[in-house]
Amino acid sequence: MITSKNIKVFTKSILNSYSQIFFSENKVFAIILLIVSFFDIWAGVSGLLAIAVTNLLGYGLGYNRISINKGSYGFNSLLVGLGTGLYFQPGIELFIVVFFASVLTFFISVALEGIIGKYGLPVLSVPFLLGMWTIALASRDFSTIGLSERGIYIANEIYLIGGKNLLDIYNWWNDLEFIYSLKVYFLSLGAIFFQFNVLSGILISIGLLFYSRIAFSLSLIGFYTAFYFYQFIGADFTELSYNYIGFNFILTSIALGGFYVIPSKYSYLWVVLLLPVVVLITISASKIFIPYNLSIYSLPFNIIVLMFLYSMKLRVRKSNKLTEVLVQQNSPERNLYFFKNASERFKELQYVPISLPFFGEWTVSQAHEGEYTHKAEWRHAWDFVIEDENQKQYKGSGDNVTDYYCYDKKVIAPADGIVQEILGGIEDNVIGDVNVNQNWGNSIVIKHTEYLYSQLSHLKSGSIEVSKGDFIRKGQVLAVCGNSGRSPFPHIHFQLQATPFVGSETLDYPLSHYILKSGNEFRLQSFEKPKQTDVISNIHSNDLLKNALHFIPGQKLGFKHFENNKTEEINWEVKTDIYNNSYIHCTKSNSFAYFFNDGNIHYFKNFIGNRKSLLFNFYLAIFKLQTGFYKDMQIEDNIPVNHTFHGLLLILQDFLAPFHFFLKSKFYIQYGELDDELSPSKIQLNSTVENYAFLKKLKTMDFSVDIDKNGIEKISFTENGQKRAECIRN
Repeated sequence: MITSKNIKVFTKSILNSYSQIFFSENKVFAIILLIVSFFDIWAGVSGLLAIAVTNLLGYGLGYNRISINKGSYGFNSLLVGLGTGLYFQPGIELFIVVFFASVLTFFISVALEGIIGKYGLPVLSVPFLLGMWTIALASRDFSTIGLSERGIYIANEIYLIGGKNLLDIYNWWNDLEFIYSLKVYFLSLGAIFFQFNVLSGILISIGLLFYSRIAFSLSLIGFYTAFYFYQFIGADFTELSYNYIGFNFILTSIALGGFYVIPSKYSYLWVVLLLPVVVLITISASKIFIPYNLSIYSLPFNIIVLMFLYSMKLRVRKSNKLTEVLVQQNSPERNLYFFKNASERFKELQYVPISLPFFGEWTVSQAHEGEYTHKAEWRHAWDFVIEDENQKQYKGSGDNVTDYYCYDKKVIAPADGIVQEILGGIEDNVIGDVNVNQNWGNSIVIKHTEYLYSQLSHLKSGSIEVSKGDFIRKGQVLAVCGNSGRSPFPHIHFQLQATPFVGSETLDYPLSHYILKSGNEFRLQSFEKPKQTDVISNIHSNDLLKNALHFIPGQKLGFKHFENNKTEEINWEVKTDIYNNSYIHCTKSNSFAYFFNDGNIHYFKNFIGNRKSLLFNFYLAIFKLQTGFYKDMQIEDNIPVNHTFHGLLLILQDFLAPFHFFLKSKFYIQYGELDDELSPSKIQLNSTVENYAFLKKLKTMDFSVDIDKNGIEKISFTENGQKRAECIRN
């Protein structure tokens, strides 16, 4: 059934097929490319027909609609359609050939997606090459379709289309004095769409600049690296102005400098190093194909990009300096900003979260490189005790184990896992004595993942509540603190290790989220290593906060939004995508705020959509938040600059981003008021976002979030001291 929604989706799939040639999904850029493709009417019509056939075939046969809508199949057929439409005379025969060429290219794309895709590699324009070569070779036996003479008498053709005015415009462009290399650059850009004129290249370069400053700069760097290498080796560069194959250098540079690889000074350096290789492949491949009267088209681009990306996947040691794009944002800038922000905020996600193995506040009596026993291969361990306000570990005389505050306190699992080893039956020592023969005392070893185990030692005899082989959950009670083994006074010994044996060599491994107490102040520590004398605890979740931040799929939130003397109803829904990423969707603004919550920490990961929407302000207001309430605690984080900046400053940052960041967006949130500490019913959070350029503060946005037993009650926004908007839960 044809609906307006289906037409909209189909139109989007067509536009994306144009922009995908430059690894883009930008609509404006797509429209520019669509217009350029129609500089030759029949080529444009053939290209459009090819996309329509391919995408309809994909929909009809039940292929992945996401790939179809992104233009992943359509762009190769588009190129085949453009090439076929340009080289043959218009007529019904041409369109029939385009139809079947599109079918062939579609199935080549699907097949290669299965073959190349299993290695995590893109198909690129290999289907176009195979489809176009097939048509070129087969056409030698075509008797009813003549070769096109369009382009030979171009002035006459332009006059017939647009009269003298259009012809004058065309002649004006052609008569402009261009630097030779720049003219070939524009010709190479136009040739990507089989348009062999400077105007096409200029329009495409404008679209490319609008879409991505990084891609635009890379196109110039790639082209001119090849240009000067041609001069250096003494090769005839004029062939590029006749064969129009310079686009290989442009596309290779964009692909490896900023789209499939995170843009950086190292990706730019590799572009400069690889482009001479592309030149060598271009020259040598041309010699092979010339006898068969075939163009190499984009063959050099495909060879070097696929080869380099595959080589990167075979690295034994991944480099932080040259990194593949794992979450594709379809823009070099967004790839870079997302990667930089994720690297700063989520670098700890490489670790399995390991929590503290106790309830309440404990003190680190001995940390890594301890002064007593944490030496040599056992140096990465902690000892924990409980101290009073006078830093004493016991009450009374301290002569008995029961005098110690930590004795008999519960020891809990630091993470999910399987009990790997248990050592028991060892009696507690009297205070001051140690059992060196049974050094570790009563101990439990838990397997969390391959090569990650935790060991808890000096447990009380007879207190172990689990058995070897048991699956245990984080926070589950395992035993109680004792004084067995080499332990002169009660404490918990805790270490992480790579092997499953009691007393294994320790790992230098951080603990996940915990609270550090310093006097009357509290600080959130994330994936840090506690130091000696630190007073620490697990995050004690507040029920109001935990409930308010517990967004579950299908949950709906509604607000009345007051701004500029206007009131409107705003509705959100919590959803998950096919990759199991959770997000909040605003139906009115069609915006998406992606989040992650591990039960202790809420993070917003990304925002897509309208930055004037209420959802965007909510995204900024609680960008990062832990679920425990600690009055006056402040949490800091960094927001991607492309989310909070716009205009000329962001454009300049786009150009410089692979090399230097001069923009910064800082996030702060402070835990304000709690109406009742024993039985709270309302919490207020206050957050701030500050924008900086060259270390100078430009703008401040303040947010106030009220939370009650039903969740988010009210959100207020202030910018540079002026109240801007407020919303209240329906």
